[in-house]
Amino acid sequence: MLDRLEERFARLLELVAIVLMMTLVVVIAYSVFGRQALRISVPWSEEVAAGILMWMVMLGAAAAWSRRRHIAIDVVLRRLPLRGRFVLSILIELSSLLLFSVAFTGSALMMRSSAHMATTALGVSYTWLYLALAFGLGAMILFSLLYLGRLFVRGPSMVANLDAGLEWSTSSSS
Repeated sequence: MLDRLEERFARLLELVAIVLMMTLVVVIAYSVFGRQALRISVPWSEEVAAGILMWMVMLGAAAAWSRRRHIAIDVVLRRLPLRGRFVLSILIELSSLLLFSVAFTGSALMMRSSAHMATTALGVSYTWLYLALAFGLGAMILFSLLYLGRLFVRGPSMVANLDAGLEWSTSSSS
């Protein structure tokens, strides 16, 4: 059941990121159209686009982290025996948790210190921008904890199929 909830949450993050991407395209297109065709300035578009971009990236990154879709160099991991692969997977996840936690703490500090500052065109508090960072990192922390829990519960069998995928090879004829 927990796996299903995690999948639904990741899917929701992904869908919101997709909607934000479409919104970003519309905002930028309107800005360009306004400037080029209508000869009007759209001063708010840069701020809105930056905010949308930040939220889109962080939600998409969290959804990708949930599915283990970030770029990884796993040459060493694939070459290790099962027990070594399992131990290294735990160390990688703990290191990721440490990185996310430090960045999360930094984003929380930035939210606090920028609470009194507002954007120029819209007057929106910068806290809302840093909230995207905190929310995305918080989701990645949650996904890492769930993955780490699965590693401990399921054991080495969880990382047994890493070499089932195709590896890139210089001797391939394709």
